[in-house]
Amino acid sequence: MKKILFLAGFNYIFLFVSAQPEPANNVGIGTSTPTRAKLEVHGAVGSTSAIFGGESSGISLQRNWPAIGFNHYNNNGGKYMSNGFAAAQFLDPNGGYIAFDMYPSGASNGTITSSNRALLLSTEGRVGVGGIYPVASLDVARGTSNEGAAVFRGTTYNSYFNYSLSENTYIRPGKANGKVIINDVPGGQIAMGDGSTKVSLNNGLNPYYSLEIRQVDQRGLGLIDPTHLYDTWEIRTFLNSIYAPHSDLELDFNGTRKVIILHEDGEYYNVSDGRLKTNIQKAPSLIEKILQLQPVTYKMKSDGLSTKIGFIAQEVKQLFPELVRVTHAPGNYEGINDLHLINYSSFGVLAIKAIQEQQQMIEVINKEIELLKEQNKMLLQLIKNKN
Repeated sequence: MKKILFLAGFNYIFLFVSAQPEPANNVGIGTSTPTRAKLEVHGAVGSTSAIFGGESSGISLQRNWPAIGFNHYNNNGGKYMSNGFAAAQFLDPNGGYIAFDMYPSGASNGTITSSNRALLLSTEGRVGVGGIYPVASLDVARGTSNEGAAVFRGTTYNSYFNYSLSENTYIRPGKANGKVIINDVPGGQIAMGDGSTKVSLNNGLNPYYSLEIRQVDQRGLGLIDPTHLYDTWEIRTFLNSIYAPHSDLELDFNGTRKVIILHEDGEYYNVSDGRLKTNIQKAPSLIEKILQLQPVTYKMKSDGLSTKIGFIAQEVKQLFPELVRVTHAPGNYEGINDLHLINYSSFGVLAIKAIQEQQQMIEVINKEIELLKEQNKMLLQLIKNKN
């Protein structure tokens, strides 16, 4: 083993050269047995073991809290190597995390008096941004600038989280006509709010109602059935020129208007234009069947709170099958597969038809009464003349 000792005042350098395979040509500074690396440095000035490029804004290697300093070294506190900004990356040997600290601009060999912890990596592999110890895989501090806590930049538009001091959040596509897609996983769910949240679609930042929708291109709220030809019901408002200046409510099916609810009184109107109908026939006499209808009072099993007046759908079906619709029952109707429904709005037509038929009967009876009156009058006159 060959040892070369350089002395310079009270400092010394051991250059260790060995004929053995290890530690052949290893260099030791502050140690005579540099066996763990080709260059092994023991000792420090303060906490700084080595400086590279110290004549300018170089880097340093530091011990105790192992660190790499950028234009930064540690000698009884953090110092600047040269004028300008500085930073350090270090490991906390007790807490096990790695931190990145940023320092403001300072003067050469001046003491660093303030810092900003930009990034922290925990022992669990979590990342904290903005000086916080992360409790999630990515944990971002609120931020105090006008740009907020996080910005995701697009070619034209940016998305902001905790934007500005108001802490609003903006999620946008990166360009015009782009899309924002939230949860496109089959079976995924989206939960919004805690019971007091208000949602606005195309209606600014201050919704008044729980859900506000401002129509675009006269399109309203669409309900689409993907299991059957994508049938679509649409609810929208429209400005009816006949009843301007206010808008009415419209219900469409597959683009065809079905029902209108007028703004004046909330009355609803079905589309019934004769030009849209075919095979028009006058209704036959219905009064005999109408008289067989049995109005009843009842309570619904589901609540049983209030007494109602109406009909039994199965009974009406025997007399007027066109007023009853049978559908598949949802799961909460136990033991029922064919749910019967009644079109109560059409009973007004039946009532009018019955009134018309009764009026015809009344007119016939009135004619018969008039005829009897005339006959009675003639009979009385005959008796009078005979006497």
